[in-house]
Amino acid sequence: MPKDIYEEKPITLAEVREILLKREMESDTELSYVQQVTLDYVNKFCRYSLEDALNLKEELMNRFNLSEKTAIQLVNLYHPPTLPTELNIILDKEPVKLTEEQKQDIIDLIRSYVEKSE
Repeated sequence: MPKDIYEEKPITLAEVREILLKREMESDTELSYVQQVTLDYVNKFCRYSLEDALNLKEELMNRFNLSEKTAIQLVNLYHPPTLPTELNIILDKEPVKLTEEQKQDIIDLIRSYVEKSE
């Protein structure tokens, strides 16, 4: 029987990893199959630490006035955009229209976090 959903909100892959690792450590039982598969996926594709992911998300939201959902999409990308035209695909639904310079600033910001995480 499915569990009740009490709250739904977008989160970064780093947050997913923290939740599952905490659940694994605190629980007397093993993670369910779906939880284990999710943890394996997150360990493979999550690029940032929890702190870096949250900082990058906040910086994207504050500096560029991006929605939380769009900022999380950018943080969760394993291969972030390297050109403004690639970034346009993600920013297409954003109500805020950014200049080419702002788009390049977003790319540079993400690149700085990628370099820091390697």
